[in-house]
Amino acid sequence: MKKSILFLFIIKSLVAQSSPFDLFDTAVYSEYYFDGIMVEVNGEVKSGSLPLNLEMGVPANTDSIFFVSGSTETESEVKHLSVLNTNNRSFVQVTVLESKFRIFVFYPVNKQGSDRSGEFTLEINHDVDDAHIVVQEPLVAEKFTFSEKDAETFQDQHGLNFRRVHIHDYRANTGKTISINYQNPSGEISINQLQKMLSGGNAESSQLRQPAMNAPPVRHKLPLWQPFVVLGIVSLAVGFMFRAQQKSELKNIPKNISETTQGNYCPKCGTAVQSEHKFCTNCGGKL
Repeated sequence: MKKSILFLFIIKSLVAQSSPFDLFDTAVYSEYYFDGIMVEVNGEVKSGSLPLNLEMGVPANTDSIFFVSGSTETESEVKHLSVLNTNNRSFVQVTVLESKFRIFVFYPVNKQGSDRSGEFTLEINHDVDDAHIVVQEPLVAEKFTFSEKDAETFQDQHGLNFRRVHIHDYRANTGKTISINYQNPSGEISINQLQKMLSGGNAESSQLRQPAMNAPPVRHKLPLWQPFVVLGIVSLAVGFMFRAQQKSELKNIPKNISETTQGNYCPKCGTAVQSEHKFCTNCGGKL
């Protein structure tokens, strides 16, 4: 009897610790298309775990955070998240309603001359059976170092180098911190270098595009769609500002007909007049 109760207790504990995620990957891009760090969290929630209240720690110097629900193949909803601060801890909270979601976190990279450094801490309020943290090595980087010595190294289809860390049985509200250090003497960003590399067609770019023969299989494709997603987010923001400004301008349009009418109309009452008339036939005003 005691053994049965103990067995049930163990099963219950295992079920209670079951992760609500089918997928939870984090990618860190430093000086990729702007001179800071972008972190992309790509998650997929089990259907039985929706809706999911997600809380995630973010760097204290975070500039902005966007939550994108849905997949890249479907129409996505973009939501700006506010950074909350409690007990010297910065975090965001969001209710996940759709299975697939992405979170984009933007914050500055530490600069000291040509030296660059940055870090990210994975901290969420749910268990994750298998999580990955992927770091892209900037094309502009020299003497690049990564805190995780046992990280898996691979290249994408453009020859960009990535480091991947596999985290087994992540437990809720614990922190896993990774850090990077490198030099950027040129002060350039990776997207500019990549465009030159892909359009130049020189021997150096051909060599960069060629993956290493001993590189492990790439399990997670990391194409270059991220800048377009962020540009889309920026476009939405600019469009919103433009519409707001347009409405404001429409409200401020003078109602004085003399300022809005041109041609063969009376500037005072707006009545149509003949070009040879010197006075309005309706109000008598001078034309």
